[in-house]
Amino acid sequence: MYAKFIHFSVAVVTLSVMSLLSACSSSTWEEARQADTYEAYQAYISENPDGEHLEKARKRADNRYWTAIEHDTTARSFEKYLKEFPEGSHRPEAQQKMEELSGTATEGRVTGSNIIIRSDHTTRSPSAGVVANEGTVVKILDQYSSGNSKEAILKRDVTITEGGNTIKLPGGKAINILDDLNDSVRASFSTPDYGRVEATISKRDVEAISGETWYKIHTSDGITGWIYGKFIKEL
Repeated sequence: MYAKFIHFSVAVVTLSVMSLLSACSSSTWEEARQADTYEAYQAYISENPDGEHLEKARKRADNRYWTAIEHDTTARSFEKYLKEFPEGSHRPEAQQKMEELSGTATEGRVTGSNIIIRSDHTTRSPSAGVVANEGTVVKILDQYSSGNSKEAILKRDVTITEGGNTIKLPGGKAINILDDLNDSVRASFSTPDYGRVEATISKRDVEAISGETWYKIHTSDGITGWIYGKFIKEL
């Protein structure tokens, strides 16, 4: 009898805790719904990653954000929307607005093929896309002069042997300088077959990026990102 009472008490406590957690989640959603702002829905999303109303909150956050910027007159506002909601319901309108407002931007021609567009003005930032064809014309939205960094690119195709593996690296490959060895450098770089690799490379094959210009560009197929200045010629 006593054991049954204990089991019953535990069940009651468990149900009470579950009800309390459910009430807290519902209360949070109710607060977000009543505030009906982008910030409120984002707060709900952050605090309730598995919340019952998560999908509804995401849609409402998207719509409230768009309502706040849809009449803005700067391309940057719509660029921020696309970054915040890459699959947002207003993505086509945002891309169109950004292109229209960037109409006075300088144009540039890409001087290499398969050039990586970075999400930021550093070789360590993720790829945002690729410009496949040399000669492609893009819109230049901004410029950035890099400071003192350890970033570099390869001037030409290079083949190295490291750890018994022969690795071919293309010209333009981004590397990170680890140490200066007089006539060569110790560098790290990523490879599709071996992951992150460290190797010694001749300075004749290396071009430092420090002090060089990066261009923020927008392509005709809707990609916005940064390209190292060596691969862009202003028109």
